[in-house]
Amino acid sequence: MAIRHYVYAAGIAAGLALLAACGDDVTEVTEVNGKASFEEVKKFKELPKCDEDAEGSLVYVKDSAKVFVCTGDGWNQLDGSDGKDGKNGSSGDDGSNCVAKQNKKKTGFDVICDGKMVGSIMNGSDGKAGKAGSDGSMNCSAKQNKKKNGFDIVCDGKTVGTITNGSVGEDCSLTEGENGTAVVKCGEDGEPVTLFSAYCGAKNFDPTTQFCGNDLVAYPLCHNAPENLAGDLHSDGTYDVENYFCDATDILLNKCFGQSYDNTTQFCASALGVMDRCESVAEGVDEEEALFGDKSFNASLYFCNKGVLYEKCGGMTYDPELQFCEDGEVQTLCGGEPYDIEQSMCVDGEIVDAWACCYPEGQNENWCNLHKDSKYDVRTHFCDNRKNTDGETRVYKFKTFNDGVNYSETWMLENLDFDNTADDESRCYNDDSENCKKYGHLYTWDAANTYCPTGWRLPTMSEYKEFIYAGFIPKKDFNVQLGGRYYGTWAGVGAWMELWTADIIDATHGQPGYVNSFDSFTFYTAENVTLKKYLYSVRCIKKK
Repeated sequence: MAIRHYVYAAGIAAGLALLAACGDDVTEVTEVNGKASFEEVKKFKELPKCDEDAEGSLVYVKDSAKVFVCTGDGWNQLDGSDGKDGKNGSSGDDGSNCVAKQNKKKTGFDVICDGKMVGSIMNGSDGKAGKAGSDGSMNCSAKQNKKKNGFDIVCDGKTVGTITNGSVGEDCSLTEGENGTAVVKCGEDGEPVTLFSAYCGAKNFDPTTQFCGNDLVAYPLCHNAPENLAGDLHSDGTYDVENYFCDATDILLNKCFGQSYDNTTQFCASALGVMDRCESVAEGVDEEEALFGDKSFNASLYFCNKGVLYEKCGGMTYDPELQFCEDGEVQTLCGGEPYDIEQSMCVDGEIVDAWACCYPEGQNENWCNLHKDSKYDVRTHFCDNRKNTDGETRVYKFKTFNDGVNYSETWMLENLDFDNTADDESRCYNDDSENCKKYGHLYTWDAANTYCPTGWRLPTMSEYKEFIYAGFIPKKDFNVQLGGRYYGTWAGVGAWMELWTADIIDATHGQPGYVNSFDSFTFYTAENVTLKKYLYSVRCIKKK
């Protein structure tokens, strides 16, 4: 059988030479140390160079079924052809057929001759001695034992020993002192050492500077109290921890709504709780009036921000680096600067004028000097600069309604009041101009679809429905102006309003909506259509 395994051993050439003519009395080879190899090649000429590095290697040459070993004399063939005592092979025992097979533990190879294991070759080399490990460290503490007759020494959560009261070792003693202390003395002339191992709940504490409250929390003993609290500080330095605390300067003080604080930097501001003391005041704040001698203040009127005292804004505090107070309301700074919110607005971090003049077409800047009502706030109003039959322009209030989810539309909050014709397409209720000033004009359907200002248009019935379904209420949000209607006779002023929609039914009929003084909106159906020549009010919606 061919030997085809790879093995490491020292002196393997000499060891396996004993197997060259294996008989029944094969010498056992075991625990051989060193390095060797067992390899296989196809042809003899493929054997590697037999030098010092290869010495002791075994190679099986497949084409000749021979095993060669590398020794100081080069490659030598191993065979087992003749018996030990035979002569010319005639009377000697037949040589045994031997193989090397990896053992079950894969730690080396077993040598098997004629099916019998005659020895073992083990892998590996001598290991080196390991280095000495470093000392470990433990976190240790002393804790009074359950019997209260001594102390357990606990290291890393494990009790490693116990010191009992009385004799400790040959020359030391441990006795229990007051307030849970223990005194250790070694030798007759040794100085006694006091151990503070008293426990309050699950934690130890120093009873010379602390005491254990009823809530099993350690509190500092106090030694001073103001005159009004002198009777609340006990002679041993303890006190009622629910109502008092000892501050950083060793003075007994009332808690501030159950909260202790640092009296050197804070104070109790009545029902508003603990406040920081303030060092200076902001511009415009009277220091003598606002800031008291101990740096406290009236917290219902002022607040402290980063050591500077400010006056509250409508009873509210704010961040002076981002906000300012204007007319009792907190506003956001614009580019880091405050501004007059009545006359200005912030656009992209720049303060700009919030007011403009509604010039009629063809007029110049002198118009506003003569017509003060032509000035308007661009944040809440827009200008219809078309000149009416009275020579004036109109300014309309508007609002963007947004439910924060699906609905967002901008509506006029006033009825349209534009008229530059002398025909009957638009009229004031009862032909009284004062009614136009109060309720706007009434229009035919054709005029309603024509007269909305530039950028605006007549809404559809669906858009009126969407407004109502979004949760907005006509009387509350829509600024309802009950201008009545004209059906050939005047009716309804102050009681209801009917509004044209852009919906067309046919060549002569349109579809209006209806709002009464009780704040309900009626969506007219096809059965409620009316002639386009009737006069109703108009609201416009902004184009998108």
